[in-house]
Amino acid sequence: MEAAIQTSPDDPEAHYDLGNAYFDLGRYLEAAQAYRRAIELRPDYAAAYCNLGLAQRRTGHVRDAVESYHTALQYDPNDATTLRNLVAALRETGDLESAAAQLARLAELEPDDVLVWSQYGNLQFQLGHFEEAADAFMHVIELDPGMSSDYYNLGLCYLELERYDSALTTWLTALAYNPDNASARKGLAVAYWRRGDYEQAWKAVVDCQTRGIPLDPLFIEQLQQDSGQVGPLP
Repeated sequence: MEAAIQTSPDDPEAHYDLGNAYFDLGRYLEAAQAYRRAIELRPDYAAAYCNLGLAQRRTGHVRDAVESYHTALQYDPNDATTLRNLVAALRETGDLESAAAQLARLAELEPDDVLVWSQYGNLQFQLGHFEEAADAFMHVIELDPGMSSDYYNLGLCYLELERYDSALTTWLTALAYNPDNASARKGLAVAYWRRGDYEQAWKAVVDCQTRGIPLDPLFIEQLQQDSGQVGPLP
């Protein structure tokens, strides 16, 4: 690749290819230098900006990488690879609101990508946007109905929204797909308790204990106080 640069020093593609070669060798500073040279020669080189962002992240310059990705998207707004990398970089900086916004753009480009919608749902849940998260997980389920974990995530949204009947129905569906989903079984106990159905909550606790699924002792103590239930667990 270095020989190609000597032959064509003003060819942006040659510098871009050299950057890729350096990157594959783990020589990220040299890769970044090669990508910058490619950009100097071709200022609208979106792929070079994207790969520069990758090199910048590998050298700890994540905020610079975010800027590089944004510039790449100015020249190629619908590049899914750049958007994915931008989302990752924004999450690394802790800017979850912006990461969610970029995931929404990516979901528009790739509406059938289960992973994109799942990530979007998880981010919205982290941000406390439970309605948006629930909508995302429902879309994931529409795309892939058999994933028990997605029903569990949807149930968590309903729990936060205090839609306890919906949470219970969703977690029972999760268990229909995967009876070994321990999180869904624990969720049932909490949802029944939150709904004030202490008898069913206690049955769910006993079911968890029988299956060797650990529960928070403080939760069990609170349930015992609320329900008047006495006696040892299995």
